[in-house]
Amino acid sequence: MAQESAVEVIRLARQLPRDLATREIARQLVAAAGSVGANIAEGHGRFTFGAYKNHLSIAKGSACEVDSWLDLLRRTGDITEEQESSLHVRQTSLVALLPSKIRALEDRAKQEGYRISEEPFEYPTKEAGELD
Repeated sequence: MAQESAVEVIRLARQLPRDLATREIARQLVAAAGSVGANIAEGHGRFTFGAYKNHLSIAKGSACEVDSWLDLLRRTGDITEEQESSLHVRQTSLVALLPSKIRALEDRAKQEGYRISEEPFEYPTKEAGELD
């Protein structure tokens, strides 16, 4: 779903006016849209449940960012309400789906006896005599 949304956003961005402001908004929009699926994939490829959960959270934030850029483009008149609406529905679906994926991951971690958060790490310090 995230990749399909990114494809739609890229197609929309290709149709936008080429003025400086709209080009910058389009660049941000495409980056955020691509980030959703990329973070889901990167989190899935991590070694810990905590890292996966973190990347799912980042993906959710990126989906919200896409929605914000679309709103701005509608407000500036660069896209129609209909164009924004169809993409807004997809972003809203992603934003709703990701927390349920996070909860499922947490449940799985509990069942398998894994910690969902990252382990704390104490960095060596010179004051403690741990560094030469």
